[in-house]
Amino acid sequence: MSQKNEVKKVKILLFGPQNAGKTSLMRTTCLGYNFMKVLNLKPTKGISRENFIFRGLAELNVWDAGGQEVYLERYFSESQRELVFSEITTPIFMVDSSVKEERIKEVFDKFLSFVFEFSPDVDRVYVLLNKIDLENSLEDEIFKMLSEGLDDELKQRVYFTPVSVKEGSAQHRLIEILDYEIQRSTLSLQKLGKIRHLLDELKIDTLSEYLLFNKPDGLLISSTFGKFESKPLEFMKFEIGTLDSNIYQIYKKIMDLLKNENVSPLELSTVVYQSDHCYVMVKDITNTAVLMAVTKNKTSKVFTDVIEALNGDKFKSLMKFLRKSEI
Repeated sequence: MSQKNEVKKVKILLFGPQNAGKTSLMRTTCLGYNFMKVLNLKPTKGISRENFIFRGLAELNVWDAGGQEVYLERYFSESQRELVFSEITTPIFMVDSSVKEERIKEVFDKFLSFVFEFSPDVDRVYVLLNKIDLENSLEDEIFKMLSEGLDDELKQRVYFTPVSVKEGSAQHRLIEILDYEIQRSTLSLQKLGKIRHLLDELKIDTLSEYLLFNKPDGLLISSTFGKFESKPLEFMKFEIGTLDSNIYQIYKKIMDLLKNENVSPLELSTVVYQSDHCYVMVKDITNTAVLMAVTKNKTSKVFTDVIEALNGDKFKSLMKFLRKSEI
């Protein structure tokens, strides 16, 4: 099997009654949307399936199940239950903590039953009690209702967390859940180890620190700091189309003046920022990854070393590895 296909694949089932915030959670975490952008989403019809890349290390196959009653009955039907509940890696039940209805308990119990029946390898089920930011949140009562009747074994496998998509704690919890899946994956850990080795080689050559980020979700893939916590980044698209065009026209005229016929396309290479004490350089590696270098001082040698490294063989090795294993 080629390395390109050797990747951790995670089937996530986002399940629960309507208006629980399932789609909002998915889009704010996996696509980097801000909360205002998902504030007025229309209810999901049936099951929406989307693929995302998490930290550049895992392919997420998210099944976002619309929570309207007509759809819930369909998921639980004999004709569809196996399709919906089989091959799940990460089952997540999400509920609006401001709405307490006995029907939710019935839905939750069926959800648990079918998850363990059709995905027997699942060792953890996650329950997110969303909207705790609301004054009328009833998370304690809903926790008590949903956990009632669970035997001791199930209680050890079902993880309840009060969260808020609006305030960001739900996204943080989902990232923790997905990181747990990565830690269980030998393939993901091997890839992570190789990336860290390549970054360390760049650090040794330049005496600078390197951080590799995944563009789709803005999360850190690896760094020379080891474990490094950061909030998800929002990678804004450069709105410099007009600027690019102007620069190219000037460049072309200069080449004409120099009577140089080798006029090739221009591309944005390394973006350089500076503070009083260091340089920060950012460079795209692939369509889904960006590398950041932070120097330890502002000497001309350090600057030159990093620029050379970002155009050298070790950078190319990192780029080649990422492209080869890109999902």
